Amino acid sequence: MAVTHYAILMGIDEYPTKPLKSCVRDVQDVKEYLGSSLKDYVAIYMITASQACQTSPDSAKGSQTWPTYDNILSTFNTVTSLARAGNFVYIHYSGHGTQKPPCGEYSNKPQGDLALVLLSGGKENHVTCLWGSELATLLKAMVDKGLVVTLVLDCCFSASVYRREDSDIRFLPYGATIDSDYPQDPEENAGLGDTCPESEYRDASMCLNWLIKPDGYAILAACGPNEETTGCKINGQNRGALSYFLLETVKRVSLTKRHNDIYNHLRAKFQGSGLPQNPVLYGNKNQGFFGLAESDAISPAVPIIGRPDGTLQLTAGRAHGVSDGDQFVLYPFDSAESGPRSQAPSVVARVVYARGLTAELEQLGDPCISRTGWMARARAQFHLQKFPICLTSSLPHQVEWLMALKVRPLTVHTDAGKPFALQVVLDNDEEYKILDSLGQEISNLPSMPQNQAGIDQIGVLLEHLVRFSLVKHLTHESSADTFWDSIDIRLHSDGKVLSPGCGLEVNNGARAELVVENRGIQDIYVFVYDLGPYWQVEGVSWGTYNVVTPLSISRKRLQMNFPRQMEESGYRLCDDTIKVIVTSQPTSFDLLELPNLGGRSKTKTGRISWEGDGLENWAVMDFFIHISS
Repeated sequence: MAVTHYAILMGIDEYPTKPLKSCVRDVQDVKEYLGSSLKDYVAIYMITASQACQTSPDSAKGSQTWPTYDNILSTFNTVTSLARAGNFVYIHYSGHGTQKPPCGEYSNKPQGDLALVLLSGGKENHVTCLWGSELATLLKAMVDKGLVVTLVLDCCFSASVYRREDSDIRFLPYGATIDSDYPQDPEENAGLGDTCPESEYRDASMCLNWLIKPDGYAILAACGPNEETTGCKINGQNRGALSYFLLETVKRVSLTKRHNDIYNHLRAKFQGSGLPQNPVLYGNKNQGFFGLAESDAISPAVPIIGRPDGTLQLTAGRAHGVSDGDQFVLYPFDSAESGPRSQAPSVVARVVYARGLTAELEQLGDPCISRTGWMARARAQFHLQKFPICLTSSLPHQVEWLMALKVRPLTVHTDAGKPFALQVVLDNDEEYKILDSLGQEISNLPSMPQNQAGIDQIGVLLEHLVRFSLVKHLTHESSADTFWDSIDIRLHSDGKVLSPGCGLEVNNGARAELVVENRGIQDIYVFVYDLGPYWQVEGVSWGTYNVVTPLSISRKRLQMNFPRQMEESGYRLCDDTIKVIVTSQPTSFDLLELPNLGGRSKTKTGRISWEGDGLENWAVMDFFIHISS
């Protein structure tokens, strides 16, 4: 049988100082699972160093499986050479990480440059490094060949986490001699950070540092830049927390589950376990974990956390558009749930108290055993009811329409005298159209001929447009002066400095810089979204969140591109909204994200808002970009 999957598994316990206990076991467990699941379709390359190797150190340290810089480069190059376009590559590193102070133009400021801590081999066996920019070059070679790459990093990300003497903290402090054998020129791979990733529909993309550019790969990191990556004991054995929870999750579902689905489940597991780390997902979150991705779900879902006292917490709150009284359908993560009509085991729950970033749930009807990692889909949301839909009297089969749309969290009526945000009509050409509140046709939506378009298809479009409106108008009136005073956000472009709520006119390809200053004493978490002319709500940073440490400044470059499809259709002006959400703790805004629909939105005046309620502070800010072709 032809090999279609390749795995590079790196686990290092035997460090000269601060040895670890579980890294080799982490990757051995992964190897066992992949070998049994994929059998003859997978080629696995193991590169490890364990305490057991001390029984024959010279032979082990000279072998090709010892985790040296040269051996790892050779393994990456071998896999790249053997694999064919469309093949899958899984890379898992379990060991110490370090960070070098930022020293180049494309360094990750202010956290520094990531490196994986390797061993030199030989009798001395001191440590050396594989720097992040080198790793990015290796990944890029795979992606350029058409390989689909997943990278898992179970190691610490930041020097600031080195706070205590703990043998299971996966971080080594950087010293001038740590990379003496293989020093890294900070400008050698500078070109990796010099261009912006583009997508067919993305109008604002963020120019990033080396590792977070997602062309064809996804990266799952064990924790944020200022957090500790820890181990845990399972049945008396040491395990890396990320490696253990990840493998258990994949065993429950499949290797083809989307990265984002797995990440959301892991996020809930970590929060529910109380471990002091928050995994981060970078890159293509819709990519299959280690195979062809399952089809996308119809509507967004968020994980829930089951507490020891039996109560349930939704990992979304007011910042995500959740309100008291909202209803959600809960279902097991490993079920075959794929839409509003699924027959998977489920239970309905109601929000009894929505905080800033989380919400308390109570189950309705018969009790159902639900636990951390179950998922929740909106059944009825107060904020969505602010955008009612009117079915015109001339629309045939209105009863069928009402019944079909009832399964969606939408407000639908047939009274033309009532206010509406969207209206469905059937024109003289017997084609369905969707109009806005002013009676103007929503432009460039997919064609919907009466004899081809089904009610379900149009229902998907209506729910998408309503959710887009929710995100577009997401604000909050209350204020928290302490939190607001701790942040300052500006958009710099061509010598101009824009405050939130302002507009910017630029030409196609123009660049701007988003500057976020944290004036406080706690980390803040920044999420940047593009509300584009194709009705998409897309994260432009290609990561789940960006951390700005206390008393520091984050600078991210944005590139504004005029969509080629709009230019070919004769448009000369494109309107985008850059929405920046700042929170006081890690979260995920998948509930707000939307793919493109192929339509063109009309940008309105924006607002800035913020609120505070203890540890769940958040702020929302808009910048309006008008791009000329």
